[in-house]
Amino acid sequence: MKHTFISFMLAAVTFAACTSVAEKSDSSQEVFTMSWRTAEPDTGSIISASVWDNVPVQTRFSAPWSDNLLDATEFQCYLSPHYFYFRFQVPDETITLQEPFLKKLDVCNEDRAEIFLSATPGMETYYCMEIDPQGRALDYVTNYYRQFDYDWSFQSLQIETIVESDKYFVAGRLSTAEMLQLGILAKEFYMGVFRADFDGPEHVVWYSLLRVEREKADFHIPEMLYKVVVEEPQTTHP
Repeated sequence: MKHTFISFMLAAVTFAACTSVAEKSDSSQEVFTMSWRTAEPDTGSIISASVWDNVPVQTRFSAPWSDNLLDATEFQCYLSPHYFYFRFQVPDETITLQEPFLKKLDVCNEDRAEIFLSATPGMETYYCMEIDPQGRALDYVTNYYRQFDYDWSFQSLQIETIVESDKYFVAGRLSTAEMLQLGILAKEFYMGVFRADFDGPEHVVWYSLLRVEREKADFHIPEMLYKVVVEEPQTTHP
């Protein structure tokens, strides 16, 4: 029965891609609509696959809590039959890394791109990945509010990165089967997209794709998440 349920849900989320549609939901959370797409990466590389040329680019990162700073980070994501794919392009001329890197919590001291995923709007339980320019991930599960379990990890997370002189790329994928087991991929779920930009070890600016007017940054609250709506597949008739 479990296998049948997962197969059914995989069919329900097949061929979706994140679009730039944003509107207010009944709970006042902005909405990401995930539309249907048949594309899969056509090379051995996630990060350089040509499919990204046809995936909408999100470019609205901001830090209202830091003098209304804006950021040129680009974010893309989509769903294939088997995976949730994501990619960040992050402008950064002062990449900050923790060396030596001894444990995954060392990511806390680094530049990084972040995605939070929750099955519920209240973030009762949610899953986080924070990925540095070297592809090192701090992934964990959290119970609201800020009850972190750093011993937990995604089982299917795969990551690729590229570092250049003035930017870095972070890309990766999660299996839809694992997301379903976590309760995330139903008709709707909740997602936050963020960036930590260090300028040396003592100063960091926190950017969010979803703009929320707050005096201090806190990504671990429901207001920081988009409501992601997975559209029903369109039926084709002869």
